Amino acid sequence: MKYLDPGKMSEAEASLRLAEFLALPSRAVETVEVAIDGAQVEVGNTLVFPLLGFMNDHGWELFEGDKWRGRYSRNGFRDILVHSFPGRGDVVAKLTSGKTIRVESKKGTLQRSKGSQEYPLLREALGQLLTVPDVSDNDILGVAVPDSDKFKELASRWRKAPLIKRCGIKIILVSRDGSISGI
Repeated sequence: MKYLDPGKMSEAEASLRLAEFLALPSRAVETVEVAIDGAQVEVGNTLVFPLLGFMNDHGWELFEGDKWRGRYSRNGFRDILVHSFPGRGDVVAKLTSGKTIRVESKKGTLQRSKGSQEYPLLREALGQLLTVPDVSDNDILGVAVPDSDKFKELASRWRKAPLIKRCGIKIILVSRDGSISGI
């Protein structure tokens, strides 16, 4: 997709790619919601992330809503609801088992850089996840970040951290090719 920065993945892109993965018909999922702040899509008259174009390029059509918020559907797939309500998680999927997957997403570079921001971004995502006000004992908690060498390194190390293990927090890597690991 020519409009995506080849060196970076936005938070909106990471969230939408994870939502697409969860919405596959083979998954035991009832609903998938994605919370996207309007500033992630456009600021004033400046387009930050072409959400509608991204969804259309991936075969999703907005069938209920306005501009870019609303319900998207794709042949044979469950729908994805994109909204701007904060505080519940960036990606929330209700499973047929009664459990809920609740994920906070972050942006990031796809190649190593001198001024690595991956460490503070991953810590921020974990902090946001730990302060979500409505969490059930049945929730599966996770953070989603771009699949880059530095995030892979951090994920490998931090997945072994005692409190992350005890809380069952998943560190999910989201790839541009649509593959997801760590869930």
